[in-house]
Amino acid sequence: MGSPFDSLIDQHRELEERFERLASGVEPEALREHAAELLALLRFHSRLEERCLYPVLARVVGRERCREQTEDHLTMRELMDELEELPPGHPEWQARLLTLEDQVVAHFQEEENALLPQLVTALDSLTLDDLRRDLSATGAELLTRPQVSYVAGAPLQESLSWDG
Repeated sequence: MGSPFDSLIDQHRELEERFERLASGVEPEALREHAAELLALLRFHSRLEERCLYPVLARVVGRERCREQTEDHLTMRELMDELEELPPGHPEWQARLLTLEDQVVAHFQEEENALLPQLVTALDSLTLDDLRRDLSATGAELLTRPQVSYVAGAPLQESLSWDG
């Protein structure tokens, strides 16, 4: 069995591919639809990390490091909100998209190269199995409640307790 983080890493690759497709010249009529799909997936991915990964991350690497990751998500959320307010293809829209892509890719690299390997090393196999099940169950739950899970401006890290 692979790492409990394989599904998150697969989502990283899918998001990177969607950014590439948008940047490679999607027809103007399809731009809004492709962008909406990208943003929905990114919101889903962010919520999954916030609910499952970040509480564990806070315990293992510390609250300050976890807050840095949370700030990345907040920045991404603000950029996503701005993208939704601008007409697709507009120069400002394009600039926000490129900024979001840069932020997302840097965030993914930090997770994959530093944070996730640190968790794999620090956690025992039972905890990793619990985390795998939690990621799977939470992902399924989020998919059944998209109107709640992907709402712009939804509370960040609704279940994260910094004191635990």
